[in-house]
Amino acid sequence: MLLYIVRRLLWIVPVLFVASIVTFWLMHAAPGSPWNREGRQLDPELVASLNERFALDQPLPVQYVKWLTGVLQGDFGTSYATGAMRGTQSPFLIETVDIAEVIGPAFLPSLTLNGLAFLLAAVVGVGLGVVAAWNHNRMIDHVATAITMLGMIGPPFLIAILLQIVFDTDSVRDPGILPTQGWETPAHWVLPTLALAGLPMAMIGRFTRASMLEVITEPYVRTAHSKGLGPRRVAVIHVLRNALIPVVAVFGPVLAVLITSSIVIEQVFSIPGIGSLYLLAITSRDYGVIMSMTLIYTVAIAGLNLLVDLLYGLIDPRVREATVVA
Repeated sequence: MLLYIVRRLLWIVPVLFVASIVTFWLMHAAPGSPWNREGRQLDPELVASLNERFALDQPLPVQYVKWLTGVLQGDFGTSYATGAMRGTQSPFLIETVDIAEVIGPAFLPSLTLNGLAFLLAAVVGVGLGVVAAWNHNRMIDHVATAITMLGMIGPPFLIAILLQIVFDTDSVRDPGILPTQGWETPAHWVLPTLALAGLPMAMIGRFTRASMLEVITEPYVRTAHSKGLGPRRVAVIHVLRNALIPVVAVFGPVLAVLITSSIVIEQVFSIPGIGSLYLLAITSRDYGVIMSMTLIYTVAIAGLNLLVDLLYGLIDPRVREATVVA
């Protein structure tokens, strides 16, 4: 198992390397720069001075090697768009700020949002799947299936917009029971969490239902019924426990959907998280922040998928034995 973990961790390194190269090339290939972009054109002499100051006048391979060397030493560089990050109206960069100081405060809102959405999606999704499978071809099954279908066809950004339309009061003094902008109080967390959890909940619910229906037909379940065990005991001990083993495997894609969808959800609900920061860095052509955020998202998705695989191995002895042999 230890060797398997080490191999998986080592595989993250080339993934990060490829992701950083692709991102570095794409952001430099896009039109504009940190100084000249849509709606703002600076004096050519000032642009040349700023490029020289931040080594942006050097060849791209040299810039990449310099950035990579700094990252390996724990230095992610400085932000080119400090004024934009701090909400000022400065037309060009006056002072710089360390990227860690820019990204640090944005972690907690994003972590809270994704954690709440995953918890809601897992609890409700598993619950819907179990209820639907245990009442197969009954009204409850049809209702639960319809709910999961709505979650599948409704992308998170569409659900977010619909929630904003429904709950927006167009009043600053009276934001309503559930505010549609900000992240100050737990009331602000409700709508973004609901919007983000919709699609993952549907994925988990449909997979749980399919897994439950497969396990219910197994011989050992019929044997448990024939021994006189109660329906609840059979459902929990013999069906649910075995049906949830393959459901854990879908947690990896679910977490990836959550992380990527939260970028848009944070923007829609004006949440000061890393997703909003990522979009702001892209529109500001803040190269250092873009590269740092790309690495963060890549590490998060790869790391969470590794944790899901390890959890799957812990709850399923067959997978654990196969991993040890491999």
